[in-house]
Amino acid sequence: MLRIGLFIICIGAAYAADEAWKTKRVADWTEQDTKEILSNSPWAMMTVPAVKKEEKKQQHGNPLGAVGVPGMNRRRANPDPPPETQAPSESATSLMLRWESALPIREAELKARETSAPVVDEDHYAIAVYGLPTKLAKDPKGEGDRLKGQAALKREGQKDLKPSHVDVIQRDDGVVVVFLFPRTKEISAQDSGVEFDAQIGQYEIAQKFQVDQMMYQGKLEL
Repeated sequence: MLRIGLFIICIGAAYAADEAWKTKRVADWTEQDTKEILSNSPWAMMTVPAVKKEEKKQQHGNPLGAVGVPGMNRRRANPDPPPETQAPSESATSLMLRWESALPIREAELKARETSAPVVDEDHYAIAVYGLPTKLAKDPKGEGDRLKGQAALKREGQKDLKPSHVDVIQRDDGVVVVFLFPRTKEISAQDSGVEFDAQIGQYEIAQKFQVDQMMYQGKLEL
């Protein structure tokens, strides 16, 4: 009975959030409605990336000095195995993804008075990743250029859409990376889904968005 009760509560919460962007005007959004749109909606969600193990930074020296032991060098000459990728787990880092170019996200950020929200022009789809380590901000331009070649929007039967630019932004609450994809290759309602793939440092992201659910005020909003 407890499980059934919790399930009903969850369904009710999801329905209320759904109503916020489907039936309410922006002026009528509550604080909770706004939070749901920015964190748990077709345009925003938490994702747990796969984490690529870091390679060993140091090799253990020969404790016996230059003389060594016959056969030891041969054993140590074997290269370390390639870095492994750990599957997501409950204890893994969670990252927030937002489709920043979508109108409901921009309106929710304005409603929530998020003055530091990324600025996006109308010529690009923009997906932002929140919750990243601050070390990415040490060289924002260099890091952005590197990340540009490690991301894509993927659709079934279509060529991958690559970002034309990546912004690495240092904010008081952490680093935000914004991937900008040109709208020259339009994503339409006929696309059942679009997957955002990116590698950011040791994080490997593969998150699918359901295009048919990304409707706002009667039209597709991306």
